[in-house]
Amino acid sequence: MRRIIIKEGPLVFIRDVVVMEIIAIIFFFVASFLGNYGLIFQAWGLDRYVRYDLFLVAVFSFFQVGYITLLFLNWYFSHYEINEKEIIKKSGLLFRRHKFVSLTDVNSVEVYQSPLGRLMHHATIILEHQMDRVTKIKNIAGFDDHVQTIQQMVRAASGRMPTGTIAELIAEGESITVEFKETLRYDVRKGEVSKEMEHAVIKSIVGFMNADGGTLLIGVDDRGEVKGLENDYKSLPKKNRDGFENHFNMLVKTMIGLPFAKYAGVKFEKVNGKDVCMVIVRESHKPAYVRNGDKKEEFFVRVGNSTQPFLMSEAEEYIKTHWK
Repeated sequence: MRRIIIKEGPLVFIRDVVVMEIIAIIFFFVASFLGNYGLIFQAWGLDRYVRYDLFLVAVFSFFQVGYITLLFLNWYFSHYEINEKEIIKKSGLLFRRHKFVSLTDVNSVEVYQSPLGRLMHHATIILEHQMDRVTKIKNIAGFDDHVQTIQQMVRAASGRMPTGTIAELIAEGESITVEFKETLRYDVRKGEVSKEMEHAVIKSIVGFMNADGGTLLIGVDDRGEVKGLENDYKSLPKKNRDGFENHFNMLVKTMIGLPFAKYAGVKFEKVNGKDVCMVIVRESHKPAYVRNGDKKEEFFVRVGNSTQPFLMSEAEEYIKTHWK
């Protein structure tokens, strides 16, 4: 079962220490009006062993060390575990507490950054549930990757992201989250390698990145007939799955950009005795473009069961609303 572990950053621990310090100051300030502790100190005969001011320093120091240690251990042993069905908050020192929230109840995944968070590239991930419930995972480093993974898992849990084998996806047909491509780079009609075929594949991947993610099956034609990858294999220096994957990764890095390579992963399966490549595309945390050889950039979005090009004005408006 797929799962991710998220631990809140050290600023959460520092915040708890500051809050506890304020509470301690108020407590001891109020306590000073409730009794003369100097007289009690003398009445117990403690002044024969240590001076009162040194005794106060020692008491306050032990008190601070004690609650700081407890706060640290509570922070250290607490984390969030997110799997394909639920979010589990695990906390507690001696007695572990588990709090469960179903992923199917998550309506949205948002990010909040304070000014300090922007400087540290930390953020709070906010999960809004049904019935106005909210889960906040605070002070998370590398939050971009976590947000994308959580969004993908939420879509899968709610049925918005296809799951299952390649054969099952082929049987269901193309949709807003599934597309078929017969080849990666070999033009069957012309009988030669074509840059246009590579451009079509990259265009589809960018369209998924700029929407809600999706799955691209290479080696399957528009009618859902499995064609396999043999023609692509023959056109590559390394004529197997590894060679195909290496060339695919190179295309993503050069035509979309290295920062976006992490949003597209591949795996292979045999269907009817033929290799099919499944490209699992996650939604990007920022706009993705197709880079052409003339240094021009194109913007595509998955709309319905097709990938649509956007004009500059349309792209600008879409970006404002999609990545707000």
